[in-house]
Amino acid sequence: MIERADDIGIGDRVTYLPGTATAPRQCVHGHVVAPPVPDPYTAVVWLPTRPDGAADDIEPTWVRHDRVVEFTHPPQSLEPRPRPV
Repeated sequence: MIERADDIGIGDRVTYLPGTATAPRQCVHGHVVAPPVPDPYTAVVWLPTRPDGAADDIEPTWVRHDRVVEFTHPPQSLEPRPRPV
């Protein structure tokens, strides 16, 4: 699992394990759609993610940073990427 949750930001492509015990143990692919939200009480970083194929107007899926298997940054743009505070 990824321990570098601070390296993940908006637009990054993520591969993660589903969070429910009833779901098959296959990886899900998607993109981070908003700034990650750290929870200081549990040391978990939550990533608002839109799974591939999901409509743009649905609520994001919240993924724990420790469920992320892999992530990649989008191609570099001229604007800086937002980072969690």
